[in-house]
Amino acid sequence: MIHGHSDVAKLSCDTLSVSVTAESVLGKSKKSRKKNRWRPYNVVPARAFCRFTKEENWQPYTSKKRRRDFSSRLERISDEGIIRLPKELVVKFCKFIKEENWQPYTPKKRRGSSSGCHERMPDTGITHLPDELVVKVLSNLDINDVSVCRRVNHRWHALVDERHLQALAFTQFIHYQPTPQPQTVENYHLSTRSWLRDFGIRGKELAEQLDELLEHKHFREILFFAIAEVLAKTRLLTCQNVCTVEHSDWVADASFSPDGSHLVTASFDNTAQIWERVAGQWQQKTTIQHSNYVTKASFSPDGCHLVTASIDRTAQIWERVAGQWRKKATIQHLGWVNSPSFSPDGHHLATASTDHTAQIWEHVAGQWRKKVTIQHFGWVNSTSFSPDGRHLATASNDNTVQIWERVAIQWQKKATIQHGDRVRNASFSPDGRHLVTASHDYTAQIWERVAGEWQKKATIQHLGRVNSTSFSPDGCHIVTVSDDNTAQFWELVAGRWQEKATIQHFRRVYHISFSPDGGHLVTASDDNTAQIWGRFAGQWQEKATISHTNEVHRARFSPDGSQLLTASSDNTAKVWLLKSRENNDIS
Repeated sequence: MIHGHSDVAKLSCDTLSVSVTAESVLGKSKKSRKKNRWRPYNVVPARAFCRFTKEENWQPYTSKKRRRDFSSRLERISDEGIIRLPKELVVKFCKFIKEENWQPYTPKKRRGSSSGCHERMPDTGITHLPDELVVKVLSNLDINDVSVCRRVNHRWHALVDERHLQALAFTQFIHYQPTPQPQTVENYHLSTRSWLRDFGIRGKELAEQLDELLEHKHFREILFFAIAEVLAKTRLLTCQNVCTVEHSDWVADASFSPDGSHLVTASFDNTAQIWERVAGQWQQKTTIQHSNYVTKASFSPDGCHLVTASIDRTAQIWERVAGQWRKKATIQHLGWVNSPSFSPDGHHLATASTDHTAQIWEHVAGQWRKKVTIQHFGWVNSTSFSPDGRHLATASNDNTVQIWERVAIQWQKKATIQHGDRVRNASFSPDGRHLVTASHDYTAQIWERVAGEWQKKATIQHLGRVNSTSFSPDGCHIVTVSDDNTAQFWELVAGRWQEKATIQHFRRVYHISFSPDGGHLVTASDDNTAQIWGRFAGQWQEKATISHTNEVHRARFSPDGSQLLTASSDNTAKVWLLKSRENNDIS
């Protein structure tokens, strides 16, 4: 069955040691534990969970013969077992048992007791927990916990694989936005199936398994997980150019639609081009005209709207109706429009401008209406919504980032972050708890929202201006790129941000983007290249390099992670198909 690779489902949550687990879950009485190591007391759900770890043959202990025991009975002594048990799994499992009112113990009258008191004695307990209940428990866990449970015993291993619970947990874990099921199946037949089969024996096995799951209600998630797995297990990649979008001047930006069926490019030739994937081939659909450079173009989360930003002081909003793109609105500023962004629900749009303002617009009854204007003391370079759409961050040349919050129907300023020079951009983590800023003062700052207040957690230092930052889909990694020719890779470990790796280019680095599964990242550089890095055998290493004939401004992965889109000063944007350099590269 399709299951995860260690690099795909890498445990990242905090875990408990043997001593902490035994004392906090079972209690601290050494006398009681000596009599019965797993004797439960204090909390019924905790008792059930501990018996679950023992009776389901999950090995939290190492076998060792007892002294003076000629019957070869075994005593278990602590090893790696329970050390790897995530604390979150204990809490979630116990809470679930309590809420479901499942009784893992049978009342039995205590001997010599005239008061009628009862002592709970172990019965079959979790050994006979029905499969459907097990699936219900596991379906509420994230990818890390499901991966642990998959190693509990053979029955749980089979359940996880048969019900594709890792794939479902994985797509929830990285905030996956699935494409419509019919479109996913169509794309699988047209291109994805043959693409998978090019990845050696493992790729062919995955394709055969997927062929039998086309009617499965979660086929989209299963396919996404399979693509992530095959790429994670590939040591070296090669990139095949499958489409070239040509402009008559620099291409400043390019991005895929959320379902991967469209792409849009923004160029200094005063146009933006929309392309659609039809029967596996990319075809030009629409050209959007401005009266000056187009610097940015992006899709709404549902893929039905598109916004372009230009130095002609306007942003244009386009809508796809019955397969055709039509202009719906024009937003006017008094200066260049730099970086518009949609809210996660697509109902709001924020624009940034050199007129020292950011504007928030709302889509109401088919019309776009301005709701508020945010004032800065310098150019506003970017806007970014939090994942829940309740917060907005604006980055400005006045050396600040302003954080605004939507309370009821009003937007209120909540915090101001100060830098020593202009701020290029600011972006939220996938869970909305963290914010990272990129500044020309050679630093990036990481902030965390604690009890409603934003607190500074770390400062990342570069030797040049920081141009861009990005969180990984799981929110546990940050990459910053700089004019010092490097990208720095940071990881959240035990609540602290630590530098893990440095990616080197020959010239300044403009842009960074993670793959949808978080297993790969791509950097775009002034040295005419984009570098793809990925985790392999637990380490980040370079897997491929893409070359243009001029500097690369943007590089982004497709929503399924199998393709890459680059935008360059050589007047082109290119779509690249990721393939294994050799069939035997898959471990």
